This record gives sequence, structure tokens and C-alpha cells, in this order.
Amino acid sequence: MAITGFEWLIVGGVIVLAFLFRPRIVTDFARSMGQVVAEFRKGRQDPGSTSGDDELLVRTARRLGIRTQGKSSSQIREEILTRADRGQN
Repeated sequence: MAITGFEWLIVGGVIVLAFLFRPRIVTDFARSMGQVVAEFRKGRQDPGSTSGDDELLVRTARRLGIRTQGKSSSQIREEILTRADRGQN
């Protein structure tokens, strides 16, 4: 299903109308697409970035005296927050 000559005219017409009536739409779209590509490349280069966050979470829990063995990161987060709430009151 290739785009033929008539369909290119429709696509071009839509782009021209977008420039005439709302030029900011095109620039915002291009900017957001650039951000998507940048995030994608960042994720491909550093796929293990979340493991560093988990290590920091485990270290913080151990400093607070919270056992981390067999717990998920969300469970550890909840215990850290609970401990922090008790410390503020």
C-alpha cells in the first residue's frame, strides 16, 4: 500500500494548511519527536540505569535498619516511607 501522487497532494495540503493556520503545531510536533528519539537512544545506551536506583534504595534501607532480602523494590520503598513518617512525628 504505497502512497501515490494524489495522496501526496493531500498530505502536502494538510502540511501547508498547518503552516498557514497553526505554525506552532508543526514545531511542537518536531520538538516532541526529537525528545522521543533522544529518550530512546538514552535507553538503548544505558539500559541498566534502573539497577543503580535499586542499589541506592537497598543501601538506604540497610542504613535505616530495614531488611531487604526477599522484598521487591516497591515494598522496600514503602518501608522507607513508613519509617520516615514515624521519624517526623
